[in-house]
Amino acid sequence: MFRWDGGPVAGGFAPAPAADALRQWRSPDGGLWLAAWGAEHRGTYTGWCVDAEAGLVLVADASLYDRDGLQSALGLAGPVLDAPTLLLRGYQRWGEGLPQRLDGDFAFVVCDLRKRCVFAASDPMGMRPLFHRLLPGGGFAFATAPEALAACTGLDARIPESRLLEPLFNAEQLAHFEPEITGIQRLLAAQWLRADARDVQVQRYWTPGQTRPALASTDVDGWVEALRWHLGEAVRKRLADGVRAGVMFSGGLDSSAVLALGCGYVPAGRLQAYSVLDRGNPACPETRAIDRVLAATGVPATCIDVADMQEQAAGALDALAASPRFVSGRNGFLPLFDRMAAASGVDVMMNGIDADALFFYEDLLERQIRAGGYAVALRCARKQDRMAGEAWMVPLVRRLRYTAHLPPVVRNGVRRWRGRASEWPRLHAALLRTDACEALGLRARARRHLALLRRPPPPAGGLPTQTLHGAVNLDGIGRFHARSRHFGVEMRCPFLDRALIDFAAWIPLELRLRNGHLKWILRKAMTPHLPHAVAWRGDKFHPGSHFDRVMLQPVLEQVVRDFHGSGPAIGRWIDRGRFLAAAQRWQAGQIEAVWELKMLLLLEHWLQHNADKVAFGR
Repeated sequence: MFRWDGGPVAGGFAPAPAADALRQWRSPDGGLWLAAWGAEHRGTYTGWCVDAEAGLVLVADASLYDRDGLQSALGLAGPVLDAPTLLLRGYQRWGEGLPQRLDGDFAFVVCDLRKRCVFAASDPMGMRPLFHRLLPGGGFAFATAPEALAACTGLDARIPESRLLEPLFNAEQLAHFEPEITGIQRLLAAQWLRADARDVQVQRYWTPGQTRPALASTDVDGWVEALRWHLGEAVRKRLADGVRAGVMFSGGLDSSAVLALGCGYVPAGRLQAYSVLDRGNPACPETRAIDRVLAATGVPATCIDVADMQEQAAGALDALAASPRFVSGRNGFLPLFDRMAAASGVDVMMNGIDADALFFYEDLLERQIRAGGYAVALRCARKQDRMAGEAWMVPLVRRLRYTAHLPPVVRNGVRRWRGRASEWPRLHAALLRTDACEALGLRARARRHLALLRRPPPPAGGLPTQTLHGAVNLDGIGRFHARSRHFGVEMRCPFLDRALIDFAAWIPLELRLRNGHLKWILRKAMTPHLPHAVAWRGDKFHPGSHFDRVMLQPVLEQVVRDFHGSGPAIGRWIDRGRFLAAAQRWQAGQIEAVWELKMLLLLEHWLQHNADKVAFGR
């Protein structure tokens, strides 16, 4: 907390258990108070650096991947300095131009004790969160967790009842842009902030694709080789500080690429895979892919078999109960793997987020068709549907044949009309009762969510897309980071490397979808590192839903019993008859019923242990 007038800040707040290390610092005049708690993550610095002579204090949560290069650019000799010292020296040299020069995951705040102002910045993809609040008495408060900021500044840290239910109708992205705790704001990805007693300025300092590669669109081999190098560098940098790393390994192309490249940069025994497979289903494509990659790389793995996982199911429920929110990723095994990794000494968890948005973004087909590529897109769509075993792309391409050429204002108008028409159906599909929706204003929240998802006008010509900074992607990054950090593991995402994103933004459309293969260029680039059957697989079936079925079975049975008694925790919002009908379909083995009830059961279990974190009636 920082007082503009230099007056003393009331402090002493320690939100962590007594067993956690608490570090505190106050400025000589008492106008700035800082606190950090918890164990340090290897390769990450959370703390502050003070330059008393300059009157500057820098507070950082940062992993910098090119400290050597940054120190060289600053002209500083000697051993490589730590991250906060480099950040402070960089700010003194470049001011608000500093974030543009950084390679890493970071959130930092510079407090100027003489000018009585602050400067803050977040990394290009929002890997490290930063929340802030203007203090009523004149000042600025900030923290990496909203609950900590609320506790420091006297706000109610509980989740309002109406905000708690947003994930039930797939509107959880609202919380990223409109934090659930009233009075708190988040500094979004690739933004810097400058604040003093008179004003607050926020500005975006980076957009994907700022530097166009010097490659001709027809140089296929050049694009493939350059992508292989960029992705390899993204993985290498995230392992270069000697961390012990894990990989959330699904058997899909993206996580397979990270695992295969990662094993070339760390000594044996310092990389571990975490996978869910299904030995009870010999035809499971994910299990086959996992086995092939593990055999090819020799990386040890911690695997959960959904055919025999009662012990792990109980552990997953325990991890869910300990999570800060009931939704931190759409699969129940994710908190369990984070907890298991931390217990085994893993410092960093890597994954394949968000290669989908990087290589096959939402307006790719639309742009291809507008460029005159309808026939090519249709041929690719037919091949893709055959490989995937379901017809999803051909109908989409045929619809886009007529809609892609409509003016953006018309397309957006149609989307708004369809969104309005879907508000009540979305709430109904979540099994929410009409009276609960009206009492909590959920229809307005659904409308606000649709406005948040509204796409900007499509880029012209060869300009790159801005999909990576969309609401779904940024919220997913934020939730995954919060979950991993909560369990003591640092999340690092090679596909969210800034240099890789800048390069990939310019990859020609025809190299993204080719011969029916989504992410064709990534498959081609990874062919030397992965078994052919994995690099070019067209099927996709993740056993995560079967994990959730086993994990949540006892929760379902208890809710059914409670509905015949005093009622479950979710009973105040849920249509009892429709829930019980879906429960019967679940018990009959319909996987669709698992998808329908999963979020409700996750919420029920979380509420059984965390009801005190909810402000009911708000």
